[in-house]
Amino acid sequence: MPDYHAESIVSTLASAVAADPSIVAKVYSQQLRKGARSVDDFSMFEGGEGSGKPFIVRKDLSGAQPGDEIKFTVMSQPRGPGARGEQPLRGNESSVDFKTFSCTVDFWRDAFKFTKKQVKFMAAGGGVKSAVLLALREKLGRRRMNDMKMALKLQGVGNTIYPNGRKTLASLNALDTLTPSGITNAIPQWRRLGGRSIVVTNKHGSPVYKPMVYIPDAAIAGIKNSSSYEQAALHGGARSNEDNPLFSGKLLDWNGVGLFEHASVDPENDQCADPLAPRAILSTGFSVNSANTDCVLKSHATDTKTPYMAWMGGYKYEWYENQSISTATTAPGGVSWSSFYSTITDTATKYYAWILNPDGSVGFVRWNGQGNNGNKIVIEKILDPMATSSASGYGTATLGNFIATGDNWGWDGTNDNRRAGGAGSTSNCSPDFVWTSQFDAGAYIIPCNANGAVDMCSLILGQESAVRAYVGDDLLVGDKDDYSFVDGGGYETVFGQAPCIRTDGKTSGYSLLRHAGQHPGLEVPTLSA
Repeated sequence: MPDYHAESIVSTLASAVAADPSIVAKVYSQQLRKGARSVDDFSMFEGGEGSGKPFIVRKDLSGAQPGDEIKFTVMSQPRGPGARGEQPLRGNESSVDFKTFSCTVDFWRDAFKFTKKQVKFMAAGGGVKSAVLLALREKLGRRRMNDMKMALKLQGVGNTIYPNGRKTLASLNALDTLTPSGITNAIPQWRRLGGRSIVVTNKHGSPVYKPMVYIPDAAIAGIKNSSSYEQAALHGGARSNEDNPLFSGKLLDWNGVGLFEHASVDPENDQCADPLAPRAILSTGFSVNSANTDCVLKSHATDTKTPYMAWMGGYKYEWYENQSISTATTAPGGVSWSSFYSTITDTATKYYAWILNPDGSVGFVRWNGQGNNGNKIVIEKILDPMATSSASGYGTATLGNFIATGDNWGWDGTNDNRRAGGAGSTSNCSPDFVWTSQFDAGAYIIPCNANGAVDMCSLILGQESAVRAYVGDDLLVGDKDDYSFVDGGGYETVFGQAPCIRTDGKTSGYSLLRHAGQHPGLEVPTLSA
């Protein structure tokens, strides 16, 4: 025990636990909340109602139960003629509209288990429990953040903005990336839907009002590599190498808009990247000549539970248990949740992806809305110029807007070839890439549209973009089995999240920027028109 000043009376954690063992749970609960917030980008943008923050938090919910709807009421601007001069005011008063929307809260739990033998003989020794608990609380933070991203991505109504005058995801092509000029053009559209700048406190303590654009790191290259941004960083930033944005990497504000870059990693045996720029890794290879039951996109050969593909098209992503069949509440837009999900999972809805092999060769595949169960994706088509030779029956010389007719890189009846595209007279498969219909373990799966434009999103965040509801404290939980030889620990928490909705049913406060891009180092072909 460390020495303290003789006149000080210090209560250490050890002595507190000796006096009251429940302190451990309380301390862990505080650490869990703090640790989860540390990896949740959005926690720094939380605030109470009227705080001017993007994410409005409700914590005064002691009576709420898992499955309850937390109600939020919004009001429109007053409208009406009013009265000038001696005109009568009666009958000409202003009126307002009210609308109530809900955020359903539910349990989220996670834990781990070890045997005494594992703990005793692992290199980390007894510290392994603490290490895993630390990892679990960080995982909770990612869960909350990613749930929110998926809500903002999928539940938006009337607030999606596309670059270069595009109107749909299907129309995006190689040129429709996120750029500084695209952000400038998007801000008035965001304001038109009622977007209000958030309150940011500067270093002098004065409030500054500006919107914030939240950008996945895979999409930030279009900003940093633009000549206009480079010129602004060169002339508008600090002169020293340490502080100038061109050298430090710090993002400058752009035309009064704050920029925030989210850095993502691809952890081993878990979900990759970011819901706003999804990708996955293929665990088990296959080809157009495999049995059709083997033509599956999955990231682990034996794990059938981890939702590796949950951020890709066709999956019924839920924010509370059994949401997809709920009739008690309605989705944004006023439709039932079953209708909300029916479009996503319809067999007529088609989704596309690139498969980028470790050797750099690329292939193009498609699945329908029934193909993605979150853990794996069952595909239905593979781009292959020699389609009639494929044993799977999934080969096709035309897929999406790509034409491979006349090329010779597909399955030829005896071999899976890997060759440059564009040899056929009608082919539009870029000769700058090596194409194939055989996919190897370790390949990257990159969602895109029919033009091959990689699926990416950014967010314009303003005041009251979404709500977050926390019920009670995060709790430490434990479990023992086999006469206490097996010991487990984890947490349980209750929370819910949802976008804010205007009285006309449109989601407000934020806009979804839907654009193309490239994952650096994982570049794929894209049609330019």
